[in-house]
Amino acid sequence: MNKIQFSLATLAICLGFAAPAKAQTDFQFSAEAYGTYANIGRTVVAGKSAVSSLGACGTTTPPVHSENTVGTASAPPLLSTGVINTTVDGLILGDGTLQSIATANVHDVSLLEGVITADEVLAVSSTTHNNAGFQTSAAGSNFVNLTVAGIPIIVNPAPNTTIDLLGFGHVVLNEQISTIKSTTASLTVNMIHVFITQANVLNIAVGTEIIVSHAFSSLTSGIHGTLDGQAYGTKATILRLVTSGPSALVKMPCLGTRGRIKTNSIAEVVVPGLFSVGEVVDTAQGTVTATSAVGELTSTVQGAAVLTDLVTASVVKADAHASKINGTLSFSDTSTFVGLAVAGFPEINDNVAPNTQLTIAGLGTLWLHRVIQRSNSIEIRMIELSVTESNSFGLPIGTTVQVAVASASAH
Repeated sequence: MNKIQFSLATLAICLGFAAPAKAQTDFQFSAEAYGTYANIGRTVVAGKSAVSSLGACGTTTPPVHSENTVGTASAPPLLSTGVINTTVDGLILGDGTLQSIATANVHDVSLLEGVITADEVLAVSSTTHNNAGFQTSAAGSNFVNLTVAGIPIIVNPAPNTTIDLLGFGHVVLNEQISTIKSTTASLTVNMIHVFITQANVLNIAVGTEIIVSHAFSSLTSGIHGTLDGQAYGTKATILRLVTSGPSALVKMPCLGTRGRIKTNSIAEVVVPGLFSVGEVVDTAQGTVTATSAVGELTSTVQGAAVLTDLVTASVVKADAHASKINGTLSFSDTSTFVGLAVAGFPEINDNVAPNTQLTIAGLGTLWLHRVIQRSNSIEIRMIELSVTESNSFGLPIGTTVQVAVASASAH
């Protein structure tokens, strides 16, 4: 069994300026903001515009900032806008208060061809935690020159104000959805949320929803870090087009699996002329607590054969580990081969060294037990063939085959 152990200490990098120092907390900061969005059920009609986010898994090490700007968004007859600006931040304020905050500012709004207009629509969502516990606030959210069906709305609408739209449905103004529990809090602010519930002169489908100025923030305690990663048995691409997608794909949730093993499997995968494998079993297992985040992803492939007998193995297992304990990141690899053989390379056996690279004459490059280390992750590709030359197999240059891949990351 080959094992590689990595450990990363905290690094400070200065590139001509002093960046704010990152602080490890036991809280997950999450935030997202966008300007406009429209959907019918699960079908996207107009995608999110000018998205800013603290990432799919948020962060536990503030300060973090992200922002975005677009010049306009247009999806007639649903919506049109001018400039959209969004921001998100995870912060520790001067008094020690933790804050996750998002803003979305949309200018020159027109919905349903003028049924709803505004010069400016600003959403603000803030979630904080201090000695008094969790709080949420939409302070700062407002409209400038809002009109609905030709009627000016002079006073900033109260949260969750509903107005009927004759011949269309209704609109919720200053929509606020707040949740506060013992270990988590969040606030969603949608400044304009239109619901189309009637057949209408613009032929907009019933069931359509339109959102303008969305801001979301949340904090969750007892989170030392977050996890990520995936594992799959096989994958093949030809001319950069996926010929066979990731088989039995399994992904690690941000907050792990609560120690349970998440499994995906398939009885066999065969791509004629490229590879064949028997059973594939892929797993993800992770635990996140107030002091640690530990994850493992594996891919176990039985009876692997690449290009008939170029590469064969009875069992191929990629096994990637990632953890964050007391602020320290570490990564390890306990991957194995059983019955590995490569045509023309009799010296290759089950104990092949990590990152072994073989040149296959008249074909390309073969990697065995490839290990790719990054600052927050480790990726294991047990078999990876890249075609770089014209060949007798008739495979186009650029063809790639992967068998037993697992990646794990901690943040």
